[in-house]
Amino acid sequence: MRRRAMLAGLAAAATTTGLAGCSRTLPAESDEFAVAEGFDGDPVRPECMVGSEPVDVDIGDETREFETAETIPYPDPPDAFDEKGIADYVIAFEEAYVTHRVLCDHGGSGHIVRVSYSTDEIETFDRAGNGANVFLRYAGGATAGVDDGGMWEADIGFSAVVYAVDDTGAARVVVDEPRDWSRAEVESDAPDPVADGEFVARFDR
Repeated sequence: MRRRAMLAGLAAAATTTGLAGCSRTLPAESDEFAVAEGFDGDPVRPECMVGSEPVDVDIGDETREFETAETIPYPDPPDAFDEKGIADYVIAFEEAYVTHRVLCDHGGSGHIVRVSYSTDEIETFDRAGNGANVFLRYAGGATAGVDDGGMWEADIGFSAVVYAVDDTGAARVVVDEPRDWSRAEVESDAPDPVADGEFVARFDR
């Protein structure tokens, strides 16, 4: 069951809020509010192990062999929970998230031979307590595959997410409009990963 969290403007006295029949007591303003405290249960994320394998592809009058795409592991927690460490972690985590989402959910007789990922924009913001919130705009998805023995290729558009990361874990929320947001717009209008997103990684402390 999810817990909704307040990241800013917490009352000095503890406040009680409810969600789907559950209630929790939010920490006082002076308390450090950890990402993992905003959720009940284990992290939720696409996760499987898909290895590469050779596949024959008919290109014109010849048959060529390609290797199918494979999942990449989710990264370890950041070595340092500073701006650079958290930003690097988010970029690596989202790339792994994309490959798992594409390959774990893939069905049918075809094969995916390329999953592409590139970062377009990243902004980091201090979180209440510790850690950082990170806005990430990227292009990622399946860009080449094989179906009925022939090769297909596809263009991919931009996607955007916001992460909250501290030394307890990470939360992720999708931004519905993956446009070129200004920093001020992100700060004022982007969704909150803890209040509106999913818990995707827990760190041992």
